[in-house]
Amino acid sequence: MSKIKEVLVLHHSHLDVGYTHAQPILLEMHKRYIDEALQLCELTEHWEERDRFRWTCESSYPVLLWLETARPEEVDRMKRFLHNGQMSLSASFLHATPLCTAEEMTRMLQPIARLRTQFGIELKTAIHHDVNGQPWPYAQLLLDAGVDFFIMGINIHFGGFPLSRPSAFQWQAPDGRKLLSFNGEHYSLFSQVCNVNAKDTGIMAEGLAKYLAGIESNPDYPFDFVYLTATNLPLYDNNPPDRELAELIRKWNAEGREPAISFVTPEQLRERVNANKEQLREYAGDWTDYWNFGSGSSAKETKLNRRTKQGMKAVDLFDAFVKTDNASYDRAKKQAWEQIMLYDEHTWGVFHSVSEPNHLNTDIQWMHKAHYAYQANSLTGFLLGDQLERLAGNPLQSEEPEGLLLVNPSSVPIAYDVQIPSSFTVPGRHLAADRMRHVLMNNERYPLNTSYGTVELPPFSWRKIPFSELNPADPSASVEVFPGKIVINGEGLWEREEVDEEGRIETPFHRLQFNPLTGRITSLFDKRNGWEALDTESTWTLFQYVQETVDPMFHSNNRSAIFPRDTAKGNEGISVWNHEWKARRQTYSRLISCRVERGANCASLILKWDAPGVEELEQRITLFGYRDDIEMKASFIKQDITTPEGTYFAFPLNLKKWRCHYDTAGQFAELDAGQLPGVCRDYLTVDKSVSVADDRHGVTLVCVDAPLVQVGDFHFGKEQKQVERRDRPLLLAWPMNNYWDTNFRGRQPGFNSFTYVLSTFQEFDPAATMTKALQTVTPVLSVPAVVCPKEEEGAFIQLSGDDGVQLFDVKRSENGLGIVVRLLNCKDEATQTRIGFPDRTIEAACLTDALEQFRSGIDEVDERSVTVNLGPKQLAHVYVVVA
Repeated sequence: MSKIKEVLVLHHSHLDVGYTHAQPILLEMHKRYIDEALQLCELTEHWEERDRFRWTCESSYPVLLWLETARPEEVDRMKRFLHNGQMSLSASFLHATPLCTAEEMTRMLQPIARLRTQFGIELKTAIHHDVNGQPWPYAQLLLDAGVDFFIMGINIHFGGFPLSRPSAFQWQAPDGRKLLSFNGEHYSLFSQVCNVNAKDTGIMAEGLAKYLAGIESNPDYPFDFVYLTATNLPLYDNNPPDRELAELIRKWNAEGREPAISFVTPEQLRERVNANKEQLREYAGDWTDYWNFGSGSSAKETKLNRRTKQGMKAVDLFDAFVKTDNASYDRAKKQAWEQIMLYDEHTWGVFHSVSEPNHLNTDIQWMHKAHYAYQANSLTGFLLGDQLERLAGNPLQSEEPEGLLLVNPSSVPIAYDVQIPSSFTVPGRHLAADRMRHVLMNNERYPLNTSYGTVELPPFSWRKIPFSELNPADPSASVEVFPGKIVINGEGLWEREEVDEEGRIETPFHRLQFNPLTGRITSLFDKRNGWEALDTESTWTLFQYVQETVDPMFHSNNRSAIFPRDTAKGNEGISVWNHEWKARRQTYSRLISCRVERGANCASLILKWDAPGVEELEQRITLFGYRDDIEMKASFIKQDITTPEGTYFAFPLNLKKWRCHYDTAGQFAELDAGQLPGVCRDYLTVDKSVSVADDRHGVTLVCVDAPLVQVGDFHFGKEQKQVERRDRPLLLAWPMNNYWDTNFRGRQPGFNSFTYVLSTFQEFDPAATMTKALQTVTPVLSVPAVVCPKEEEGAFIQLSGDDGVQLFDVKRSENGLGIVVRLLNCKDEATQTRIGFPDRTIEAACLTDALEQFRSGIDEVDERSVTVNLGPKQLAHVYVVVA
C-alpha cells in the first residue's frame, strides 16, 4: 500500500527581478498577476474545498507595489481570500543573496508588521525559491519577526542543496532557537513532472507515478504527503497564475485518481509539517549559498553597494538623534534602502546575458540592475551630506572654513590619520551645494598623503578641530624603510642585474621583505608573535595576482567544462558539477616598476605589472606605524573578456592544522563545523572578514570591497563536502569572475580597484576580529566645519561592557517616537552591555522583536543608561525613548 496519500501543490509566480523581462516591465506584470489570482480565487470559491484554486505571493515586494494603487474594494477582496485560505503572503521581501547585511535583512522583514495589521493575518511563513541559501542569522531574524516556518525551493544549476530533499528539519539558529524548515524540490517541479501543459490526466499519472516511486523508496521520508510547487510553463519565472491548472486538478480528483491532488498554501503546509515536528532532526550552521559567485561578475557595482550600506548606517545613526521632518528627505531614504535591496536581489540580468553578451536586452537589463547600485549610492550621498552639513552647523555659503569635523559612526574606536583635502582650504567662497558633490563613503583615502597626526575617535563620536591646531606630522620613527639594492654584474652583452640586498618595510608590528628586481614578497614576519606568516615555499606570494581560465588543452573554452548542465538530472537532485575540470592559472608577465614611498605614519610598496586579462595593474601594500594592519590595494583596467575567467589575489599562509571562521550577516560561522551538511564550501561570501588560524597563529583578511573568498586552495567547482586541511593553506581573495552561464554579466571591462586589509594574531578571538573588521570597513566621515573657533567633541552613544557585543544598527524607530538599537553578541558566552546617551535623559526602554513590537521590559534602566543581557550569539532589539 502506498504511504503517500496526497499531493500538495503550491502555485506561485517565481520572482526574478529581471531575467525574463526588463525589470520595470515584470514588476508591473507582477501586480497584474495578483489581480488575476484574485479572479481565479473568486471563480473557484464555491468549488469543493479540495479543488479550490489557491495562490501564494512568494515575495512581499510585489504585494507592496500592488497596494500602492489598489482600490479599497480590491484590498478587501484580497483580505477575504487570505482569510478563507485561497490566498497567502510570504514574509520574504525578495529572493536575496548573502550580500545582505544584518540590518538590511531586518529592514526586509519590516513589511510583515504592515501586512499583518492591514489584512489581519498571522504571516508566519517565509519562502525562498531558486536561491541556494541564506545567511545563518536570517534564522534568528525570522524568529524575531514571529516567522516560524521556512520553505526553500533550491535550483541546483551551478549549485546544490543541503542534506536530502524533499525533507524537513529543525534549523538551529546561532542562538540555539530552532526554525522549522522544509527543504523542498526545485520550484515548478509539479508542472514539469506532470507535464501539465499536455492537459491530460493520463500523462499526469505517468509522470507522477515515476516521481512518487522515488519518494516511496526512501525509508527516511517522514510524511504521508508530498509537496511540490507549480509555475506556469513555459515561463518558469515571473509567470502568471495558470488558469487551466485548477480545472486539470479538479478533473484528476473527479476521476477518482490517487493520490488526491490539492492546492496548498504555506500555512497549510506548515500545519502538516508541524504535526510531525518531533520526528525531525536538528541541524545547526550557516546555509551557505552556492550562487553568489555571480556577484563577482559585476564587481564594481558590488563594491559600490557595499560602501553605500556603510553610508546608510551613518545616515540611520544621525536620523535617530536629529529628526528632519522633511517628507522629501524621508522619501529619498526609503528609496535608497529599496534600491540597495534590489541590487542585492539574486537576479543580475537577462537569461541570455552570457550566451549573447552584445544583445540589446542584455544591455537593457544590466543597465536597470546597475542603476539600483548607482541610484542607492547617490541618494545615500545626498542624505549623508545633508546630515553632516547639519551636524557641522554649516551655513549654505561662507568664506573659507575654520576647521574639520570628523565622525566615527561605528560601535568601535578608530585610530584615524588626519588628512585635509585641498578643497577644504581653497580661498574664497565656499558653498554647501559644492560640498554636496562629494559622496563621502565613496572617497578613497591614500595613506601617503600629507598627515596631520592621528586621533582616537571613540564609538559613535564626533570631533571638531580648528585648522590652526593642525600641523603636518613629522615622519614617525616607528616606520623603517629600505628600498633594497640592485647591482649590475659583468660587461656588455653579459651584463645582468642581481639583488645585493632585499628591500624592507618595518613597523612595530610587521616586517615586510621583497625582492626589488622581481617584485616578489619574500617574507611577512609577525614581530609580536615571532612568526613568519607566509608560506615562503609556495608558488604564490603575498597578494599575488592570478588569472584563472578554463584550460583549452583539456576543454573547449566554455563554462560547460565546469558545469555540463542536465535539466533532467537537476530535477532529480543529481549533481553534474565536473569536479575534475582543468584550469590554467597565469600571473604577472613583467614587472614594470618597484618602489617604496614613505608617509608620516606609514610606508607603501608600490608595484606596477604587465599581467594577463588586465592593463595598468598597480598594487600598493602599506604598513602603518600606529596600527597593526597591512592595507593592500589593487587597481587595473579589466580587458573586455567574455570567455570564462576568474581573477584572484593569493595569500599563501604558514599554518598547520588550521581552522577558518568567516562572518555572515554579522555573525561568525566556522568553515565545515559551522555549516549545514551539503552547503557550499568551495567559496564563501563574507560580510566583512575571514580568519584562518592554527593553535598558535592566524590571519584575518577584511574584504572591504569584494566579498568572495576561497579557503585552502583553488576550489571552484569541486563541490566539497568538507575542505581538506592541508598544511600551508592558500587563502584566495576572489574579486571578479564571469563563470556563471546565464543571467549574470558575461563581461565587465574598465577600471576597477579593490582594497583588502590583513592582520595577524596569536589566537582567534571573535570579539577582537569583529572589532578589527568594523574599524576597517567603517569610513570615518570628514567634512569642513565653517565655524570652528576651538576644538570640540561629543558622542551620540556610549558603550561599556563586553567587547563581544556590537551595535550593528542604530535607527529612528518606525513610529518616530524613539530610537532602536540592534545588538549582536558574536561570542559563545552570555554577556551584557550598557548603553548610554550623553546629554540625554532616558524616559523609557524595552526589548522588542525585529519588527519593533514590544516583547518585554528591561530591569536595569535609569536616566543615563540601559543594561542589556544577551545570551550566546543572541540578537537583541532595544527600543529607547530619550529626551
